[in-house]
Amino acid sequence: MPLVITPRCRMNKETNSRKRLHEQIAQDQQAQPSGKTMKERGCTKDDKYVDAKLSKKILAQARRQGDDLQREAESSSYRFKTQAKLSPTKQIKVGGATANDSDSEDDEISKHLFDNFSALEKTVLEINQEDEDDLKRFMNPNPKQRRTLADIISEKLEEKKTAMTEIMSDAPLSEEIDETVRNHFLKIGEVLAHYRSGKLPKGFKASPSFPNWMQLLELTKPEKWTAASVYAATRIFVSNLPKYHFKDFCSFLLVPRIRDDIAEYKRLNFHLFQALHKAIYKPGDFYEGIVLPLCEAGDCTLREATIVAGVVSQTSIPVGYSAAALILISRMEYNGANSIFMRTILNKKYSLPLSAIDATVEHFMGFMNVEDQLPVLWHQCLLTLVQRYKHDLTKEQKSRILKLVNYHDHHEITPEIRREISQSKRSRGDPEIMDEEDMIMF
Repeated sequence: MPLVITPRCRMNKETNSRKRLHEQIAQDQQAQPSGKTMKERGCTKDDKYVDAKLSKKILAQARRQGDDLQREAESSSYRFKTQAKLSPTKQIKVGGATANDSDSEDDEISKHLFDNFSALEKTVLEINQEDEDDLKRFMNPNPKQRRTLADIISEKLEEKKTAMTEIMSDAPLSEEIDETVRNHFLKIGEVLAHYRSGKLPKGFKASPSFPNWMQLLELTKPEKWTAASVYAATRIFVSNLPKYHFKDFCSFLLVPRIRDDIAEYKRLNFHLFQALHKAIYKPGDFYEGIVLPLCEAGDCTLREATIVAGVVSQTSIPVGYSAAALILISRMEYNGANSIFMRTILNKKYSLPLSAIDATVEHFMGFMNVEDQLPVLWHQCLLTLVQRYKHDLTKEQKSRILKLVNYHDHHEITPEIRREISQSKRSRGDPEIMDEEDMIMF
């Protein structure tokens, strides 16, 4: 049956301007009927009809909209039931985490991050003992004894205690903490020793705002924290510590914990992997507090360097920070870990400043008089430099590199280095060659 559309009709009613004053006053004092009722009384009974073809179109569209609404309702119900079955660590909070709720694990665990972790873990598991022994040849023969996390924290606090004592008074720093605060952070430590997910005490969230936050952390006994606690703490401190102060958190808490975990399990816990990714949000502190100390230590293992460098390669970092780190690493005493980090930075295809490229070239030229056989990592790093920045090298630098690879030869990598240099069409300082289109425009 065709649909019926009833037109809106005008109503013939007497306007107030035609009424006398006493009639208008009386009308205002009486209740008026609704507009809908008046319109219905004033409408005519003339009806207009919609033809059958248009009626079918309207009904078809209404059915489609009804089906869409039903499918959407079923989909929402399915998602709700599915999320209810998920474990707390797999549930995703819409909107992600903020600085105010950084004490809970409602941060979105993206599939991209987990894929990166899986790929990196696969690479680490492929490392064999022969590769590690090859790298150990270039480690510091007399490295410093590796200290535990507790030893490093105690040493840092002792240094801070001595400095504060010289400035303020002869009273020991430990006596400055109120007994109530001490007991509160001792209880926080008990929570962090068993923490898996959920909310953290508010006092722990506020700890970065205190000048003696290191001492407060010591009361919580970080060496007993779970990996999830380390990640939660990293989220809090990277968001709230002032710039260039977060590196202290990295150097004395995050790095020792990561190295201990890798040494014990030959791999890295996913929560600690997340902590590394979170720490890189302050790239300057990340390089100064994690990468550079590992290179300076002289005993960084192949697994440690591969994992940390993998995080660097997976994350976007401003070129200024990476260029500065590349220059500093190139000037350090060589160990195999240096080649891994340098190659990672070079492989990010930055538009590096010439000073960083020159420092890297000079780093390799320092091996001209080295008689020992260099590791494969060294040759791979040199090949990456030539591949990515051959047009930014001067003719003199290319000539020196060719002499270097004649002295330090690798049966597979050296031919690639020679080919890259010989096929490079221009060098730094050469006049730009104009193509046919540029010539026509000129």
